[in-house]
Amino acid sequence: MAKFKPYKVDQLMLLPSSISDFVAERHLANLVDKVVEKLNTRAIEEKYSELGQNTYHPKIMIKLLFYGYAIGHRSGRKISVHCETDTAYMYLAQMYRPDFRTINDFRKNHLEELSGCFVDIVRMCKELGLVSIGQINIDGTKIQANAANRRTKTKEEYQLWLERIDEKIKKILKEAGDTDAAEDRIYGDQRGDELPEEINTEEKLKKKIEEVMKKFKTGKEKINLTDHEAKFMKHGNGRIDASYNCQAAMTAEQIIVSSEVITDPTDRNALELMVKTTDRNLAEQIKEVAADSGYSSYDNYEYLANSDKVGYIPDQDLRKDLSEGQDPYHQDNFHYDKEYDQYQCPAGKILTLFRIRRKDYGYREFQHKIYKCRECSRCEKKALCTAQQQRTVMREDRKELLEQMRARLQTAEGHKKYTQRMWTTEPVFGHLKYNLGYRQFLLRTLTKVKGEFRLMCIGYNLKKMNKLITAAG
Repeated sequence: MAKFKPYKVDQLMLLPSSISDFVAERHLANLVDKVVEKLNTRAIEEKYSELGQNTYHPKIMIKLLFYGYAIGHRSGRKISVHCETDTAYMYLAQMYRPDFRTINDFRKNHLEELSGCFVDIVRMCKELGLVSIGQINIDGTKIQANAANRRTKTKEEYQLWLERIDEKIKKILKEAGDTDAAEDRIYGDQRGDELPEEINTEEKLKKKIEEVMKKFKTGKEKINLTDHEAKFMKHGNGRIDASYNCQAAMTAEQIIVSSEVITDPTDRNALELMVKTTDRNLAEQIKEVAADSGYSSYDNYEYLANSDKVGYIPDQDLRKDLSEGQDPYHQDNFHYDKEYDQYQCPAGKILTLFRIRRKDYGYREFQHKIYKCRECSRCEKKALCTAQQQRTVMREDRKELLEQMRARLQTAEGHKKYTQRMWTTEPVFGHLKYNLGYRQFLLRTLTKVKGEFRLMCIGYNLKKMNKLITAAG
């Protein structure tokens, strides 16, 4: 009895008749194919002319890019090679073999339209019932720019660099003019008035530096020569690199419903942007927002209150104040009486309004009220309460919003909703950065980086869609 199935090295195959037969029904490539077929690609198609050689249909190129970003292949060279060796790519490419330049040029020339597909796919998820409209969880992560840190300099450092380049150019010209023989070696049979290649290179670098120097607003500012929109940012591991701050809003199902990129290292100013874009992308108002303390600010609390959205965003002092709040004379144990606009200390003494500090930020005038106790000198508990002559408490005019947020977070439901944020957002960024290796952008400048990050999010969403649909049966 034979041990093995027939072993035929030169076996000819007449079947299967279609490359799709080599791709499993629930394979990610099948979902990518179906999703892209539903996308409206007319805006890209109209960019092409009927003159000249026919090119690949945009849907083929979109399928290759979306599938590549979903599995960690974003290099045009990698995708091109896989179109010759990988049945999933061969299926999506319809057996065509586009070279890497064609793939890279397509991404570069149609980045805006490709990133616009993000919203279409989000709405597909909504129509399929894969997202629950209610609470969104927002988080940010730093991704390194395609720029060397050593080329991030101040205006003064660029000025010194220009001086070194000028000196180098003078030296090259002096050496070139020392003897006729040296000139002949440099210029050969040419006329002799062309710039030597070394000078030409230095002149280009000088021009680039001069362009960057025009962008400086302050003397202490630092700008990267390679990607002048990237900023120095501290990463989770403590490393500081020229980077971009990538923001994402996710549903409980870990579908990314909004993706943005900002150049501000802090997350605080991104909350309103993420909420508004989520509402627009879903074409429906979300009701609740959870984010970590990096998004905490009175402006954000006020925005959520005015938008009728419930927030779960702890302030940065919450954990510290909860532990210090065990001190009976911590300011959180002072009771504020809104009707009489005064505080009462734990010993029953009254703190009345002493002074108001106002500051105008242009879009709104803010004020801090300072309350002072007049009875401290006669209080037996003074030594436990303050080392100053009189105990004072300062209150921001929107302190009530912070107090409401703290009270909400300390309920069982509030704690649960905030905790949901951790297991919703962190695995998504973990997958993008550690499983797929998206720790550095390929493209440069904010506009292109936004497009590339959207491609990353599209790829992630497609993979998550396939998993949810497969699980549903």
